[in-house]
Amino acid sequence: MDVRLNRLLNSAEKLIQDRKDSKDVSSSKSQNEVNQTETKSDFVVSLPVQYHNIQTRLTELQKLLSKEQARLGVLEDPNSSNENLKELLFENEPLFPELSSSQEDKSRILETSKSTISSLLDELRKKEVESENIFSLGSRLSPREFSGNIGTMSSQSMKPLTEDVVKRLLGG
Repeated sequence: MDVRLNRLLNSAEKLIQDRKDSKDVSSSKSQNEVNQTETKSDFVVSLPVQYHNIQTRLTELQKLLSKEQARLGVLEDPNSSNENLKELLFENEPLFPELSSSQEDKSRILETSKSTISSLLDELRKKEVESENIFSLGSRLSPREFSGNIGTMSSQSMKPLTEDVVKRLLGG
């Protein structure tokens, strides 16, 4: 009779353990689903932040590119002298800071400026593509949340282009 009682006790313990395991499995499945939803929502929430960071970097790159293009234009002018270059400013900063500290030669600065422009253009292209991808992804995954976080983007919120602006942009 002890054997039967032990078997009955073992069977009851096993049944209780199986029920706990099945509850743990079902709760872990629901927990995984919750985690996946949270992960997705965290990803969607981080998209506007990523988009903003890329836009900030694009602004910085465009500023650097403008400065380098100004440097290049001045350096390619045959009438510019080293003394005149030292006095030039870009946003209240010296355009050629390397001339004040050492005797850099104009052709070397010109080559450095050309390579800098090339690398800035490459990085700008990459960041623009990344920005477009994040914008598309954010608009697709969660349009309301994404557009609410980055601001309204509509034709009414953009400045209209005038004929003069278009001509100037086209170089005419």
